[in-house]
Amino acid sequence: SSGINAEWPLRPGEKYCVEPPCGQMNLANPNLYDVVEDIYRDMMDSFTGSAFHIGGDEVNFNCWNTTTEITDYMNQKNIPRTEDGFMELWNEYQEKALARFRTANGGKLKDMVLWTSHMTEPKYLHYLDPNIYTVQYWESANNHQLPNLVQQGFQVIMSNYDDLYLDCGFGAWVGEGNNWCSPYKGWQKIYMNDPKRILTEHGVTDPALWSKIVGGETAMWTEQAGDKNALFKIFPRTYALAERYWSDPTTGWFAAEPRLVYFNSIMEKRGVFGNTMKPEWCVQSQGICKLNNL
Repeated sequence: SSGINAEWPLRPGEKYCVEPPCGQMNLANPNLYDVVEDIYRDMMDSFTGSAFHIGGDEVNFNCWNTTTEITDYMNQKNIPRTEDGFMELWNEYQEKALARFRTANGGKLKDMVLWTSHMTEPKYLHYLDPNIYTVQYWESANNHQLPNLVQQGFQVIMSNYDDLYLDCGFGAWVGEGNNWCSPYKGWQKIYMNDPKRILTEHGVTDPALWSKIVGGETAMWTEQAGDKNALFKIFPRTYALAERYWSDPTTGWFAAEPRLVYFNSIMEKRGVFGNTMKPEWCVQSQGICKLNNL
């Protein structure tokens, strides 16, 4: 029988995927959904909690469009090989996978989380139910998807790459120069990731819509991070985001710096070693270790 993967791993390159190795699910193979349900069951056995992240980003239509089994399937169902047609195919998977999740979880759904993607664009957002899905937002803060999502009733988790991607600012691994989302996101920029301000800049001033932002998460992608270097990339920058989203401060990063430096030192004593924020003299001399124009 045909496999459950399409184009795996035959065609590397940006035409078929964002990064190697290329490959997507073969949505024409009905056996795929048995495998998906088994994966859901395995994850349910290993993890508890009220939410479940189903991914959903970086779908490449060209991968499906160059897989004979999938194009034959689309032709049989009179699904056009256009953007709208591939979105229809994607939604068919989304609905079937959701049903399999419900089966794997004893007839119940959790708070289903997925990434912003082509499916969360305004044109295709009708495929998703805001009573089922929470959207984790990775686009830039000025992208049009963000105000539309909250206006359409979706809860949103902020992970906008221009503030909250922790892998940015390092050397590229699929080419030369710096990676795609450079520059580096310092803790100060992360601290100032205020969702109310961002929505206001989009013209969204209703506090009821601000409340649709239910949290934020830094993202540490692991193409260039492993067990030996991940922590110094994650901390103390993620501590800064924690204060932003737990405390909703009205002051800026400068007022927060002494607290963050102190908390970082406490965590180091507990064995969590992040990136060094300042020379020790500055740690001991809070309030005077700064440039005059700050």
